[in-house]
Amino acid sequence: MESNSLDFKINIQPKKLTEHVEPDVDLTVDKYDAVYQNTQQEEEVETANKDLLIQEYDITEAAHPYYCVAALALTSIPGLSFILLQDVIHAYPLVILLQLAQFLVLKNYLGLKLIGLRWWIEMDIKGEQKWMFQTQSQEQSNKVDRYFFWACLIYGTLFWCIMCLGDFFGFKIFWLPLPIVCFVLSLTNLQGFYKCRGEHQKKLQQLKREMAKGGMNIVGMIMK
Repeated sequence: MESNSLDFKINIQPKKLTEHVEPDVDLTVDKYDAVYQNTQQEEEVETANKDLLIQEYDITEAAHPYYCVAALALTSIPGLSFILLQDVIHAYPLVILLQLAQFLVLKNYLGLKLIGLRWWIEMDIKGEQKWMFQTQSQEQSNKVDRYFFWACLIYGTLFWCIMCLGDFFGFKIFWLPLPIVCFVLSLTNLQGFYKCRGEHQKKLQQLKREMAKGGMNIVGMIMK
């Protein structure tokens, strides 16, 4: 019989990769530059906003820095006294007197000095309450003065609101009336100045309209 021989040749040499695969992502320099510029712009805007917030409360830029400090002190001292005093008998008269002093000084004096506004309530013939407002020229008032004053009103009201809620849910029956009285005084002051501010803006808008009408009348007289 004839035998058939089978020759097997196995090529085990590694295959050379000659093809170059381009990545799917576009990693061009221009693209990275655009992303970097956008990120840098966002960081600059965020930094500018932080700097603006700091400038708004920069006491050195205030037109009346001592009045700003006085408003801050008058708003803070009643709250600190309420937190630190543990004796109900001494806390009630002291905190109420301090909060009442803050209410009157901000309403009648610091309001005019810092934002050029003052408010009060009068009774008419029918016995109904009527809100009265006084506005002054605000040329001497600047942004720092306004931010300090409104911050004292708003944050002071929020503080006493939180104290009321804390004593209410903490079942502190003997302490609860004290923050309620302070909250009512602070909220009334905030409401009064908010109304006064709205009335002042209405007067300014009316004055602008009258000046515009006067200017149009003068132009009409010249054109005739």
